[in-house]
Amino acid sequence: MRIDQRQLVFALLGGMAGYTLVRGLLNIIFGDPVATIIPTFIVAAIFALATWLYWRGWEEARFLATAGVALVVAIALPLSRESIVLFTPLAFAVAITNTQWVAGVGLAMLVILLGRDIADGAFNSVYASLAVGASYLVQVTAFAAARFVLDMARIEAERNAAQAQAAKAEIEERATVIEQQQRELVEQNQRQQELIELVSQLETPAVRIAEGVLLAPLVGGIDSRRASQITSRLLELVYERRANLVILDVAGVPVIDTAVANALTQTVRALRLLGCRVTLTGISSQVALTLTHIGIELTELEVAASPQEALQRWLSEQSVLARNQRHGLN
Repeated sequence: MRIDQRQLVFALLGGMAGYTLVRGLLNIIFGDPVATIIPTFIVAAIFALATWLYWRGWEEARFLATAGVALVVAIALPLSRESIVLFTPLAFAVAITNTQWVAGVGLAMLVILLGRDIADGAFNSVYASLAVGASYLVQVTAFAAARFVLDMARIEAERNAAQAQAAKAEIEERATVIEQQQRELVEQNQRQQELIELVSQLETPAVRIAEGVLLAPLVGGIDSRRASQITSRLLELVYERRANLVILDVAGVPVIDTAVANALTQTVRALRLLGCRVTLTGISSQVALTLTHIGIELTELEVAASPQEALQRWLSEQSVLARNQRHGLN
C-alpha cells in the first residue's frame, strides 16, 4: 500500500498526540514533578489540535505543531543539564516541515534558552557554554542539511514524475494519432478497393438482353491484367445469373493482335467449362484484315457481325429446339 506525504504527516501528528498524552498520564502515575507533567500535557494538546486542523484540511497545522512544541520545550527545559528532549522539535521539523523551518526552529530554541539564562542574571547555564552552543549549532546544521537533501530528492522525484507523466501523455497522444492514421488508412484502402471493383465492373459491363443471354461490350485496349479481370468478371456473372450465352462485342477494342486473340480464346474456354456459349461480335473490316495478315485464326470462337445478329441466331436456335422438343413429346 502506497502512503503519500499527507497520510504520513497525519499519522505523525496523531501518533505524537497519543504518545504525549500517555506520557503525561504515566508522569502522573509515577509522581513526576508538576514542571514535567504540565508541559507534557500542553504538548499533547498542541499535537491534538494540529491533528484536528490538519484533518480538516489546514496544511499549515504541521508548522503550528512544530513551533508550539519547540516553544514549550525551550521554555520548560531545565538549564542545568543537557537533555535529549531538546532535539525532539528538530527531529519533528525534519519530518514534516522544510529546511528553513528546521534551521529557524533550532536557532529560535537556542535564543530562548540563552534568553532565559540572561533573565536569571547568571548566564552560567549549560547552554551558555561555548562548546555546548557550538555542538548544538552543528547538530542543527546537520538536521537542516538532512532536510535539504530530502527536499531536493522530493523535488527531483516530482520533476521525474512530471516528466514521466508528460512522456506518457505524449506516447498516448502519438498512439492515438497512429491509431487514427491506421483507421484512415484502412478506410482509404477500403475506398480504393471499392474503386478498383467499380473500375473492374465498368471495364467489363454485362447487360442481360434476353433470358439466359448476356451482352458484354469491351472498350479500350486489352492487356494481360485486363484480360484476367474480364475472364474473372464474366465467370462470376455467368455463374450468378445462370447465363447460357455471352455475346462479346469487341467493336470498341482498337487493336486485336495475337495477345488479345489468345486472351479472348482463354476467356471462351473458361466460360465453356460453365456450360456457356460465347459469340464474338463487332469485328471491323480493318481488324479482320489485320488478323488475316498476321495469320490469327479464331476457329474456337463463334462470330457474328453484330450483337443483334448473335441474339437473333440464338433465339432462332432456341425456337427450333423448342419445336423439336414438342414434336418429340407428341
